[in-house]
Amino acid sequence: MKSKSEIVKALGKTGEERLLLAGLLDKEQTCMTRGYLTHTKFLSMGERALCADAVRLCGATGHALFWGGYEDAERGIYLFYPDYLDAESAKQAAPLALLRAHKSKEDTLTHRDYLGALMGLQIDRSVVGDILVHDEGADILVLEDMAEFILLHFAKAGRKQLSLTREPLEALRFAPAKETAGSGSVASPRLDSVIALVFGLSRKHAQERIEKGLVFVNQASCLKPERLIEEGDKLTVRGLGRARITAFGGTSKKGRLFLEFVKNA
Repeated sequence: MKSKSEIVKALGKTGEERLLLAGLLDKEQTCMTRGYLTHTKFLSMGERALCADAVRLCGATGHALFWGGYEDAERGIYLFYPDYLDAESAKQAAPLALLRAHKSKEDTLTHRDYLGALMGLQIDRSVVGDILVHDEGADILVLEDMAEFILLHFAKAGRKQLSLTREPLEALRFAPAKETAGSGSVASPRLDSVIALVFGLSRKHAQERIEKGLVFVNQASCLKPERLIEEGDKLTVRGLGRARITAFGGTSKKGRLFLEFVKNA
């Protein structure tokens, strides 16, 4: 188990990262010394990976979890919970609110439209979690202490009128997933080879994206092109979408490994 200063020094490469890590570790210490639930703001996938490393190094994995309001959330908060709570109780106590934006049937709005309008309210991105667009509008996860402000001020996305309601988290709606199945063969199950096949990249471009921190395996950043991918792994390439490896098959006469996957953009 490492100290706060050791962890911040080892993991923080920029001033922003060091500030994020210091705040995270302060939340963990407050939880342990004062005995109540603490949390971060919403984290990006890159921030989540950094915080996960810090949680592991400080020995807090037994009383910490990442939660965005639903399983497989891309953005979420880190929760630290005391001994009298378990993981499920901590999720129930998480300070998250679900706001539903209702639009007119004839209007077409994208994730970017909703996010841009929210940022136009001069709020920080870290108070807004995932935005799930569906036929009737969008379900927006936010921190509880920002919910009333957003309900009061969020009335338009672009020039399109919206109405907002607060909904229970269990009423969260998802747009039907549009997945396409694919298959092919790779020289090996290395991350760079699999990414190149699944997302239609050259091996060189796949490696460049990995090295830039744009590739995530099971929602954790991976900077190692040589990492071996397994059946069931979930892959995300920022800007290109997500995929899941559904099966590895046999090998071709030339020794290439067959695999199957589903992908959504």
